[in-house]
Amino acid sequence: MSSDEPSDDPTDELAGDGDADRERTSSGVEDDPTASGGGREPVPTAGATTGRKHCISCGEDISADAAVCPECGVNQSRVPGSAGPGRTADEKYCTNCGAVINREAEMCPECGTTQTVGISGEKDKLAAALIAIFLGGLGIHKFYLGDNRMGVIYLCFFWTGIPALLGLIEGIIYLTKTDEEFQWRYVTD
Repeated sequence: MSSDEPSDDPTDELAGDGDADRERTSSGVEDDPTASGGGREPVPTAGATTGRKHCISCGEDISADAAVCPECGVNQSRVPGSAGPGRTADEKYCTNCGAVINREAEMCPECGTTQTVGISGEKDKLAAALIAIFLGGLGIHKFYLGDNRMGVIYLCFFWTGIPALLGLIEGIIYLTKTDEEFQWRYVTD
């Protein structure tokens, strides 16, 4: 094929373009990496490039793989139910940028990072207590809280009446705990 004949290969068009800074994307649209603006770049997840994140309770910079904050001692898999330094009980810190955000926020309004902590996994203390009081003999409250092994044990021994008594006691204990303590102690991930 001579250089005067047109080619069906789209990569051949780039070879003679003469502009090294421009590239043709798979959709055929030119992309200039030196141009400013033009769209929002994706935000990396917390700790993706640095190996660091912010504590959800105190906002301190901690290791991305830390399960518990070394500064405040809070478990990083659950959002604390009480107020902390620089935030109210309805707020938490963004794990990526450290900004104070709403406790139920799915995305940080400051940096755009998706929040994975505190969105799911929390169980209602009152529901667990009522299930334990009325259906504790069958171990339903244990299944509700994610402790399937104990749920099966309660179910196997329901005919003795002992699980019903334990369920009543556990239901009362659940009601005496704070929401944060209940989540930390009884909810199994």
